[in-house]
Amino acid sequence: MADHSSISVDHFFDPSSKDFIHNPVPTLEKLSAEFPIARFESWQSWLVTGHQNIISCLLDTRLSTDFNLWEYAPAKKAPEDMDAFERLMNNNLFFLDRKNHLRLRKLALPAFSPRIMEQMKDRFKVLVKERFDEIGAPKSFNFAAEIAEIVPTQAIASLVGIPREKFPIFDSLAYGVVRGINPMLSPEERQEAIKGVPEGLDLLNELIDERRANPGDDFLSTLILAEDEGSKLSNLEMCALVGAVLGAGSDTAVDLHSYLIKNLLQHPAQHEALMADSNLVQGAISETLRYESSGKTGLARYAAEDIEIQGHQVKKGQMVQLITSTAGMDPLIYNDPEKFDIQRDHDKSISFGQGPHYCIGVTLVRSQTEVMLQELFKRFPHLTLGNEIVYDYQHHNARRMDVMMVNTNIN
Repeated sequence: MADHSSISVDHFFDPSSKDFIHNPVPTLEKLSAEFPIARFESWQSWLVTGHQNIISCLLDTRLSTDFNLWEYAPAKKAPEDMDAFERLMNNNLFFLDRKNHLRLRKLALPAFSPRIMEQMKDRFKVLVKERFDEIGAPKSFNFAAEIAEIVPTQAIASLVGIPREKFPIFDSLAYGVVRGINPMLSPEERQEAIKGVPEGLDLLNELIDERRANPGDDFLSTLILAEDEGSKLSNLEMCALVGAVLGAGSDTAVDLHSYLIKNLLQHPAQHEALMADSNLVQGAISETLRYESSGKTGLARYAAEDIEIQGHQVKKGQMVQLITSTAGMDPLIYNDPEKFDIQRDHDKSISFGQGPHYCIGVTLVRSQTEVMLQELFKRFPHLTLGNEIVYDYQHHNARRMDVMMVNTNIN
């Protein structure tokens, strides 16, 4: 192995440590200031920091999302030897080669159109109201467990058209997709995590077949009817697309919901500004994504050939982790990056990616979060942060809060 000791960050960078989970900013600032590119042997990966460096990598066609290019990727099985989870991942947007990724993305785009998303917003409103009705009017409740952990997956279930009584099956599918892609799990842990995937896929296939027979004006029907130069999406590709939306949309949104409310309640002037002007909701969402480094990892890319980044040789097959949280802290892009300001300009934001991998479900995430926030403060206009926050130190990729108590202050 080449000697990377001069640019190794293993001596101070530990995103699974309690110090980092409680407050990652000092570590990320040191990483950004001193290591535009570094080696992190714990992940057998290169790390890239800073807004411009990350954009350059996102737009570099020699850096691929195809996990199978990784030097340590397990040998790819023949399709007939794959289990349900492996077949799903084999067709996942995150793991496809560039040609197939672009094909699937082009076919899927109409299903994420503003018109379809506006329809979904109405469904989200019903879902969110029902969730708050179930919570009732307690003196306090655990926002992380009772809203953030539940609403995002239910929003995607609603988008897909899962009947309410089958939400638990879809929850198990979501859990399997999100946890199963963690490369650090043992084979036994992975089998336990993905045990609900086959039943979830059966449910999805039933729904797709129903829509094929009776297409309507909804998300799944739009996917089924999409065609490009004679190419259509197969059932498995549609299931994989839903899996990708679950992986990106439900997991990330859990942390977005929690950190959005936490930061608004910790910054009363910003909260008041939002209450006075509902047009600031999307700015509050963008600022939370910039301000809070809710992830432990970055965006993984794999070198399709030998390349040079910042004067360092990256070999074919090596992993490059783009530490996107450092982009949000870059003083060359943001004035006073340590300040939480919901009226900040986010034109240069890369929170949802850049280029051909810009997040396809961005409107979905923004819509459900906006609906949740508006309903929360409508019901509890005097909400304050409680005195208990408990982090899940074992979570594989996020600074996840298991407990975030809020006080309703209802008379």
